[in-house]
Amino acid sequence: MWSIPPLITYIYMGDKKLQQEKQFGKGAIRQPLDIRDRIYDGIAFSVAPFDWNIGYDIEKVINYTIPFKDQDGSSSCVGQAWSYYLGILNAVETGVYTNISAKAIYSQIALNGGGAYIREGGKLAVNWGAVLDSLVTSYENGNPPMEKFMIDTSWKNSIIDIVAKKLASKEFRMIADITMEIVAQGMRDNFGVVGGVDGSNNGSWNTLEPMPGKKEWGHALYFGKAGIDEKGKFIATPNSWGNRFNGQWQKLREAWFVEQYMFNPWLLIDKINIDYMSQEIIDLVKQNEKGMIIENEAPGRKGIIYAGKLMEVLNGREGNAALYLIENKTSVRRVSKDIFNQLPKGNSF
Repeated sequence: MWSIPPLITYIYMGDKKLQQEKQFGKGAIRQPLDIRDRIYDGIAFSVAPFDWNIGYDIEKVINYTIPFKDQDGSSSCVGQAWSYYLGILNAVETGVYTNISAKAIYSQIALNGGGAYIREGGKLAVNWGAVLDSLVTSYENGNPPMEKFMIDTSWKNSIIDIVAKKLASKEFRMIADITMEIVAQGMRDNFGVVGGVDGSNNGSWNTLEPMPGKKEWGHALYFGKAGIDEKGKFIATPNSWGNRFNGQWQKLREAWFVEQYMFNPWLLIDKINIDYMSQEIIDLVKQNEKGMIIENEAPGRKGIIYAGKLMEVLNGREGNAALYLIENKTSVRRVSKDIFNQLPKGNSF
């Protein structure tokens, strides 16, 4: 009976990991800053800083285990990442998570030669919207897709365009100051962030903690978890290469930010899905954007309407809320407890 020496075993396993990584599709293309783009960073400084000890977990927020996506060898990662995000925003609104079509996104923004700009996915979410995967499937005969299938637009027609509008977002904003703090804060306050990472086939993408290496390719990811553990701070992604770790998300740590491997992070400001709100609530929200809502009865909760959602003002943050009202020249509206409870909820102020 013979055995492989430890060093040879390590090299063999390393090569196997590298070969597996090469099969995974990537396709996020860096895009220069456009001065016309709306920036999130200013908003971030108006709200509570991210508490790493409390952390953030989108699966706990929506009370649902999000199914993993698998782009296989296609370059559709931008479409995959945005489809995670849009499905989550719909779940926040309706209470039900449903897969959003990555193909409907990617096929409309794909560049010649494959891949896409992350910005264009956010722009499409606002100007066009999104559709369920049951309407435009992202899987080829039930299997993970190849590029030719994902860039096909023969599915598109005027009826689908009308349906897509129901899931349209209000606006998309870029995070210009790409720090771990701002990304985590944007994630918490907007139910996630879609951003790009520079990576290489260094074997670590087949582990729960990918490590920075050479900048050989760009890959788009949805980030929906953040926290701190015995190794330090992390943000986490389900990635779009299938369920490879028994339901666990991959963690990226501070080195990805310090060494500037992260690029073009974007988030969405959602708007009310009119199918799930009364006209009274829709009007109230529209008329009081950036204003304060106070509950008339005990306990007298307070909240700021921001991007169509009520951000409840936490104890100790009343002063910040007052400054926010002064800066935006907005007013206060008092409502009943029943109306306060019906308002679409965002995160805390």
